[in-house]
Order: sequence, then C-alpha cells, then structure tokens
Amino acid sequence: MKQVIFDFKMLADRDAFYRDFALQFQLDEHFGNNLDALWDALVGDIELPVKIIFKHLPYHSSDFQPLVALMQEAQNELGKALLSFSCEHNSQK
Repeated sequence: MKQVIFDFKMLADRDAFYRDFALQFQLDEHFGNNLDALWDALVGDIELPVKIIFKHLPYHSSDFQPLVALMQEAQNELGKALLSFSCEHNSQK
C-alpha cells in the first residue's frame, strides 16, 4: 500500500495542505483548493489503496479539523483496505 505523509510542521494552513496534496498525488491544475475537491479526489481521482498520515497536527487547530473529519469519512466510505488514515498530533500545546 502506498503511504503518503503530510507534515503539518511544514503546512501553515489549509491552502498549503491542498497544494501539497495536489503535488503528492500528481493532480492537475483543475484540483480545487476546498473540501469538496478533496473529497472528489479521495473517492475518485487518486490511486488506491493508499495510507494517508497526518504528522505533527496541532491539537487545537480548528483550521485543520475539517480535513481530519473528511479523511475519516472517506476511510469509512471506502474501507480501510482502500484508504487508511491516521493522525499523529503534535505533543506541544
């Protein structure tokens, strides 16, 4: 299973995440930087199976919580055999 890591020490905001997501999954310029486009990519555009890991995610960042919720929903929809998601929170508060 392919593993893709997003290091939130390097991603300041959701726009930075979307740019990194498009780069790592080699999506074209038509990828929209929003949750709907992310959902469409997860369930129809990226190569599966894949394991997606969020590293160093800040505990109290409300900006990234919608991304976590969407990843969990996609994992539930597709099943862990196709899309496995894990999140490693930053230990600093």
